[in-house]
Amino acid sequence: MSPLEKIFITRRIRDLEQYLDELKPYLAIGIEKYLKNREKRYIVERLIQLIVEVASDINRNIIENEQSASADTYYDSFTKLVELKVLPERLAVRLASTTGLRNRLVHRYEDVEHAVVFHSAIRMLENFRRYIRFVHKYVKSLK
Repeated sequence: MSPLEKIFITRRIRDLEQYLDELKPYLAIGIEKYLKNREKRYIVERLIQLIVEVASDINRNIIENEQSASADTYYDSFTKLVELKVLPERLAVRLASTTGLRNRLVHRYEDVEHAVVFHSAIRMLENFRRYIRFVHKYVKSLK
């Protein structure tokens, strides 16, 4: 991996950390206040979208570096990191499932169940923090 690619991943990790930090206070208000406040719901939905997209960008960069190929979908970008031994399978599956939520929010395939979004966002905080630790470990292992 070139120094520029490492810089790209490092910057995108910083973006991801920022989005996670921004998400946290919107979840700390509790589900009742969240459900009653449309503006906060929209902010959380947008942050979920950004988190999934930034992580997928990081994933694609890693995959292209390792395989000279790319992932076809956001979902595949997480599962391929298991094959490359960057992520453990259980975490990758949890992260990959967030891509479906992102798609439902962005494309409005169906009515959004705001309580489901809220609880999913809470799980995302921890899962994406773990993701960051594994990606940092991967980047440090490169020469």
